[in-house]
Amino acid sequence: MLTGFRRFFAVPFGSSVLSSLLPVGVVILLALVLIGYIWTDSEYKHMQEDKQRYADDFVLAQKDLLRSEVVRIKHYLLRQKKQAEKDLEATLKSRVYDAYAVAQAIHARYHGEIPDLEVKKMIANALREMRFNEGRGYFFMTSLEGIEYLYPPNPSFEGRPITEIFPPKIQQLQYEMVDVVNAAGEGFVRYNWYRPGEKELLRKYSFVKLFEPYGLIIGTGDYLENFEALIKDRIFRDIAQVTFGLKGEGYFFINSYSGDLYVTNGKYFAGKKNIWDVTDAKGVKVVQENARLAQDYPEGAFSTYTWKKEGVEAEKISFIIGMDEWQIFIGAGAYLDTIEGVIQERENQYLELMKQRAISTIIIMLLALLIIVFVLYVIGLRLSQNLLLFQRNLEESVDSWTKLDTRHLHFKEFKHLASSVNSMIDGLNMQAEELRHRAFHDHLTSLPNRMHSSTQLDLMISHTIKHQATAALLFIDLDHFKEINDTLGHSTGDELLRKVSQRLRRSVREEDIVARLGGDEFTVITGVLETRSDAESIAQKLLNELIRPYLIDGNELSVTASIGVSFFPEDGDNSEILLRNADSAMYEAKRNGRNGYRLYTSAMTEEISERFALTEELREAISREELELYFQPQVDIRTGSILGAEALLRWNHPQRGMIPPDRFIPIAESSGQMIKIGAWVLEQVCAKVAGWKERGIVAPKIAVNISNQQMNRELVEQITELLASSKCDPACLELEITESCLMENPEQMAHELSSLKALGVGIAIDDFGTGYSSLSYLKQLPINKLKVDRSFVSDLQDDENDLAITRAIVAMGQSMNLNVIAEGIETQEQIDLLLKLECFEGQGYFYSKPLPEEQFLAYLDQ
Repeated sequence: MLTGFRRFFAVPFGSSVLSSLLPVGVVILLALVLIGYIWTDSEYKHMQEDKQRYADDFVLAQKDLLRSEVVRIKHYLLRQKKQAEKDLEATLKSRVYDAYAVAQAIHARYHGEIPDLEVKKMIANALREMRFNEGRGYFFMTSLEGIEYLYPPNPSFEGRPITEIFPPKIQQLQYEMVDVVNAAGEGFVRYNWYRPGEKELLRKYSFVKLFEPYGLIIGTGDYLENFEALIKDRIFRDIAQVTFGLKGEGYFFINSYSGDLYVTNGKYFAGKKNIWDVTDAKGVKVVQENARLAQDYPEGAFSTYTWKKEGVEAEKISFIIGMDEWQIFIGAGAYLDTIEGVIQERENQYLELMKQRAISTIIIMLLALLIIVFVLYVIGLRLSQNLLLFQRNLEESVDSWTKLDTRHLHFKEFKHLASSVNSMIDGLNMQAEELRHRAFHDHLTSLPNRMHSSTQLDLMISHTIKHQATAALLFIDLDHFKEINDTLGHSTGDELLRKVSQRLRRSVREEDIVARLGGDEFTVITGVLETRSDAESIAQKLLNELIRPYLIDGNELSVTASIGVSFFPEDGDNSEILLRNADSAMYEAKRNGRNGYRLYTSAMTEEISERFALTEELREAISREELELYFQPQVDIRTGSILGAEALLRWNHPQRGMIPPDRFIPIAESSGQMIKIGAWVLEQVCAKVAGWKERGIVAPKIAVNISNQQMNRELVEQITELLASSKCDPACLELEITESCLMENPEQMAHELSSLKALGVGIAIDDFGTGYSSLSYLKQLPINKLKVDRSFVSDLQDDENDLAITRAIVAMGQSMNLNVIAEGIETQEQIDLLLKLECFEGQGYFYSKPLPEEQFLAYLDQ
């Protein structure tokens, strides 16, 4: 059979094929020549038509771009202006509400004890001290009968009728305020007024509220222009930095209708330069003409003039639109020579393409002629050879699993057969490749897995050594990913991991390698770095990319990451050490608040070892009876009598000595031990209070700090059981909750505190004044006491702000019938100021440091 094939594909057969295919070749050649001519003529005509169409469309597109950009900026400015009015009204209202709360507190405290006139003076004096806007802002207070009780700009007016001290115009304004509060109790009054030292009328807003007990109008005001000036300064600076359009030549310019320059060519002039009389090369006063167009055409108009471009006058087209609200016009333009240059550049490119195509066509036709002659000569010979060639290739492909080489197969029968064989080989190769991919890649994200990344890291080390350079390993861990998994399910968590992996791959350089170690841990193996700061830039870029929201199944999720960075060779000479040190740096980033990166230092390894040791030792501290309770007395600062005490935790380590709370409490919180330790503290306090009672000691109220992790439904059940089992009097137990804890889940927190209050225990807000809780929210909570944070008390005698805050907290507590206690008292001067502010409870080293139980009981006897 093989001999028969050889005879069939002999040379004579090839010669007969050559003679039969020669006429076909001639026809094909003539057809190619004709097609080439028709194509060239058609392309040339099309180019001429397209040239003009492109030029017209391009100019129109540039004008549309200018119009849309300028209109967008105007709409943005209008929104900001409208927002300024709302912000001003909200600020005025908030300030008057604060002043009203102070007046309420003073009235509630002193009404009925001293004459009303004295109470009014106390209110006026308290509000007189409340200044704002760098001392420019103040509160005024006028009675419905027209008596001025508070006027800080001129205290001599106070106590006199407005008819004696103010001109008729101001009197009319006062009557409008009276009408507003009589109608609704409060409201805004808007009017035009002169700012001190200026002659131009400006828009001014005032908010007034009636203090009904004395028929007093409390109010304050400010100029809208003050707010708008700040907004314009910020926005105009930002607009000055914006460029767009061809070759980055596009920029915005903003002028007043009178020629004051605010923004142009990337610079901000703040209206301090006037270019009203600037004239272009044609004698046109450009700014005056643009101002006219802006005012005559509310929807905007185009303006053509000459303007400097790199020091040379060039013709420019700009779109201008006015904004009467601020008496300005906004514009942006493009240079016509740049537009024409782009059009000409495209025409040149098209001509060059036409030239290349024409040359290619000629070459192809010449080659076709030669090929046809040559093919007709060798086709017979090739046909006889293909069978032997196919047979040999088939045997080699089956042995090596490589595809058949079809480059030398010139007949479709052999190609079809080869295609079938290659498909079979492709299937086998794909299966093998899939197995290799599964072994070295993560199935969820298709990133290199831990094993593959270790190999890549070794290759990076070898490459870095070869080039005597440096490289980095970035260890990435998503923050709070477990909460997403637990809350929304693992399918959502898996989809989030896929999207995170995609962002990581998009954000790194081409030579960098992203891998997934498992869970929510990823690594980035960098290529060669010029400097260490290059790795920091990569880390910051990753953080910026990962923090953008993710949309998964209709839920918008946000996730941050903590990144640790180690460098080769400085931080390790092999992949295992580099990975471990990058992991240490990542945990340091988490301890520093997450959503950040840290570079590895040797101190991190020592810190992690020390922290790990303390974590493990802390787990056994309760069973080894190493934890102790100390008690710091809380006293009546008027008499010095003891009102209660705060229970404070100490760790007396047998080898390390006394470890301070600020060292081991964060470890307890991060390692999940705080709930267990907090429960132990509550159990010990209840047991000791009950034990004191059995010994005949009158137990004072003991305050216990409750951590954020303890505030859950189980806390109520725990305290209920402890009170019952220890027979501790609930009135002797007070729970201190931080202000920040209250704001984590306000609705649930109010429910939990109500349940605790029902048990009879006291509720105090610790570190008050450092959080963001509102007065309205505090009124809803069942609390007994406010605790002024020591940060305010420590500088009470030196810092007016701390004194004002403390005064406000005391007044707030009095208005809500709450006890107020100050912590951190250390000097007699602080006590004198607190007594003056009518804060009568306190604790601190001035009275006693925290004491062990027996010393505390001895202190009670004294």
